Amino acid sequence: MQGSDQKMLNRIADKLKKSEPIHITLPGKGLLKIERPVPFLIVFRIPKEPDVFSSYLGRTESSYIISEDNELLCDIIKIVTQNLSHKYNGFLLIEIWTSHHAGQTPFVIHTHQKSAVGVSKNLRNELNKILHYKWDKTASVKRSQAVAVPPGRHTVMNETELEKQHVTFIGLEIAPVYIDAETGQPYPLLLRELRSGYSTAMRKSIFEFVRLNTNLDVGNFQMLGTTAIDDKALQIDRELAAYSKLFDFLLLVTPVNVDEAWADFKKSGYSQDPVFHYRPMPVDPEMIKRRLYNLPIEEITDPTIAFLFRDKRKEIDRMLNMMQEREKHDFMLTSIQLFGPVTEQLLDVAKALLVTIEGAAEAKQGKRLSSEQFAALAREELLWLKQQDASISDEVRIAEDIEGILVSKGVLNISSAFSVSEMRAMPLLQHEIGTHVVTYYNGKAQPLELFSIGVPGYEELQEGLAVFAEYLTGGLTKSRMRTLAGRVIAVNEMVSGKNFIETFHLLKDKYHFKDRTAFNISMRVYRGGGLTKDAVYLKGLLNIIDYIKGGKDLAQLLIGKIRQDYLPIVQELIYRKILKDPVVTPRFLQEQYADKLEDIKAGGNIFKMIE
Repeated sequence: MQGSDQKMLNRIADKLKKSEPIHITLPGKGLLKIERPVPFLIVFRIPKEPDVFSSYLGRTESSYIISEDNELLCDIIKIVTQNLSHKYNGFLLIEIWTSHHAGQTPFVIHTHQKSAVGVSKNLRNELNKILHYKWDKTASVKRSQAVAVPPGRHTVMNETELEKQHVTFIGLEIAPVYIDAETGQPYPLLLRELRSGYSTAMRKSIFEFVRLNTNLDVGNFQMLGTTAIDDKALQIDRELAAYSKLFDFLLLVTPVNVDEAWADFKKSGYSQDPVFHYRPMPVDPEMIKRRLYNLPIEEITDPTIAFLFRDKRKEIDRMLNMMQEREKHDFMLTSIQLFGPVTEQLLDVAKALLVTIEGAAEAKQGKRLSSEQFAALAREELLWLKQQDASISDEVRIAEDIEGILVSKGVLNISSAFSVSEMRAMPLLQHEIGTHVVTYYNGKAQPLELFSIGVPGYEELQEGLAVFAEYLTGGLTKSRMRTLAGRVIAVNEMVSGKNFIETFHLLKDKYHFKDRTAFNISMRVYRGGGLTKDAVYLKGLLNIIDYIKGGKDLAQLLIGKIRQDYLPIVQELIYRKILKDPVVTPRFLQEQYADKLEDIKAGGNIFKMIE
C-alpha cells in the first residue's frame, strides 16, 4: 500500500470517530461521500464502459463510494464498516452494478444472509411500485450460497469479514432496460422515472433496516437522504431565479390606464369595450426560453430538487408564452394551464355566497385612510417584523402606475390614488405584509431562491392564506366575500366565451355589484387577454379551511411561497435538513387571534365566516 493511501485511510478513520462529514476524491474520478455517520454504505465500482444510470444511483443518497476496482476500495469499505458497525450495532452494505442482459427483470436483488431477507423483500416491494407496461414485475430477489459480485469482479468483503463486522450485504443488479437497443442511447423520460422511483425505494428499505437492526434513532425515511445541495443545483437555482426576476408578470399584465378606461367605459353607457394599455415588455421571451432550456437540470442527482426545477422552468416558459400572447386568445388558454379552471363545486360556492350575502347591510366602515397614511401603517408593520429578521426592508413604494396594492419581490407597492377604510387597514396589512412579505422573507432564508420567488402554482395557497389572515384579523367583510365570489363568476363567464360587457352587466344587474366594482372585477379578469388567477382567492380559502379542519399547522404554510400539494416535498426537505423552519411569524398568528382559528378547527365553514 502506498503511503498516500494509508494517510487517506487514517484520515477517514479519524473523521468517522469524530462524526465529521467525509468528501474525498478517489483515483479515476471516484468519490467517497459520507455526509454524516449512518449505518449503511452504497458501493459502485466504475465499469470500463460508460454508465448513464447505475453510477448516478449512489449519488442520490447520503453515504456512498464510487471507485475503481482496487485494493484501496476494499480497505476503505473495511474502515467504514469497522467504525460504523460497532457504533450502530449493525451495518448495511449495498453494491450496485449493471447487468449486460436487457431481457431480465430490471432490478435483481442478490442476497445470501438471513439478516438480508427483510431488507431484500422491502426493497423488492418498493421497486415493484415502479410500473411499466413492458415489465411483469420490476424487481425480484435471488438467493445464493455466497456473496454476490458483478461479473469478473472479486468481493469487496468476504463472508468471514461480513460476519465478523456484523455487516449485512445485498447486491443490486440493474438491467439496461432504459437503453434503446437499436441506438444505444437512453430513454430520457424512462431514465428519469427510474431514478426517482429508485431513490424512494432505496431510502425506505434502508430506513426499515436501520430501524429494526441498528440503534440509530430515525423518525422518517427521508432523514436518511442527502442533506446537502451540490454546487450545480445551487447554480441552476440562481439562474432560474434570475430569469424569473427579469420580468414582473403581474405588473406586465395589469393595465396602466384603469381610471381613464373606466371614464371612457362609463361615458359610452357601458356599451363599448374598454381599451387597456400595458407596460412594454422589458425582455425578449424567446431569448430567455433558449437560456432556460440550456440549464442542465438532467445532471442534478437529487430527484426531488430536479423535479422542483423542471416544474419551475415549465412555469416560467408558460409565463413567457403569455407575455408573447398578451391581448390574444391564447393568453387565456395558457392562463388556465397556470392557474387552473373554475370547477363546478367552486362555482356553486361562489353563487351560494352571492345569494347568502345579497342585500345584506354592510357595517359602517368609518373614515378612510389615504395611500400615504396606509403606507405609514405598513412601515410600522414591517418594522415590527424586522425585530424577527433584520434583513426585512421597510421600503413601501407609492406610485401612479400601480392599480390598487400589490407586493412585488418583497416590496409593498401602493397606488397613489389608493384609499382604504380604517377598519380594513389591519386585515389588508396582514394580507399583503403578513402573508406575501412574510413568505418572501421566509423563502429567502432557505438555501434555494425558488422558495422566495415562488414554486409553480403557489398563488392558490398564498392567496387563500392571505384571505384567511383577513378573516382572523376581523376584516373579511361581507363586501370582501362578495368580491371574491364575484371574481369566480367573472372568470367562469370569461372562460365560457362571454365578453367584457356581458360579464360586467351580469355582475351589475344580476348580482348587484356597484358599477365601479363590477368594472374592477371584470378588468382584473379580462386583463392581458383573460387572466384566470382571480378565481384562486376563493378556491385557496376553501382549501385553507379544509387544511385547518384537518388539524394541520398553519405556520408550516409560511415556510416560503409554496403550494399545497408540494407539502410532502417540503416535509421531505425539512426531514433532510435542507429547508429550515420559518424565521418570521406574522401578527395574525398571535394569541389574540387564536379564537377564530379554533372556531374553524371545531367545524367552521366559509358561510359561518361571513361577518
